[in-house]
Amino acid sequence: MINDKIQERTIALLGEKNLAKIQKTKIAVFGLGGVGGTALVSLARSGFLNFFIVDSDCVEYSNLNRQILFSKLDLNLSKTEQATNFLLNLTENIKVQSHFGKVEEENIEKLLDGQSIDFIVDAIDDVKAKVAIINYSNKSNIPLIVSLGMANRLDPRKLEIKSLDKTSHDPLAKKLRTECRKNNIDLSKITTICSSEQPLLKNEHPASMMVVPSSAGLLICYYVIEHFLKKEKKEGLKND
Repeated sequence: MINDKIQERTIALLGEKNLAKIQKTKIAVFGLGGVGGTALVSLARSGFLNFFIVDSDCVEYSNLNRQILFSKLDLNLSKTEQATNFLLNLTENIKVQSHFGKVEEENIEKLLDGQSIDFIVDAIDDVKAKVAIINYSNKSNIPLIVSLGMANRLDPRKLEIKSLDKTSHDPLAKKLRTECRKNNIDLSKITTICSSEQPLLKNEHPASMMVVPSSAGLLICYYVIEHFLKKEKKEGLKND
């Protein structure tokens, strides 16, 4: 295990063996906005060291009310570049690879093949791109959690982790369910982070504050940690 004083309190909670397991894994994070940005920062602070990050946007003023990675110094710069700089400034042990651009069915395999990804976090809004990521996850047997709509909501207590077929009150989830059915994807096997709160607004430009997206990002971090802790426990039982 890498000696890192930053993780002394993490070790106290998880133990050295679990932290060592986390440090060896590689996480792909698609989308570095309100949800993905908080998930990424939380995972990095929790001991994960290897990341592949993807986003096609540059930082805008409208991001600054909720996206934890960025400040006004980052305006007009690519989110991937600024996120990489943020992570590298956390600890010298972090390794980050990035792709500035859109995710499409035509490029998903080229993006991820050879990356040795252990877990995928999908925090983008484009439905077709989400389907491409889900298909790749299924084909490659890589665990995945998919973030659904967090805009136009205010109550973080309504966030839940559940399968796509159990989601409701979410226009993005409805579109994703439709596209997944067209692609013969089993909705019950897609893990999502979603809100049961009905959208407070219905408008062309979604409204959003920090509390719900960032809470979703924290829950994603917990889900990923839990996944590897459970995996470590199962592997330990097999070896006994």
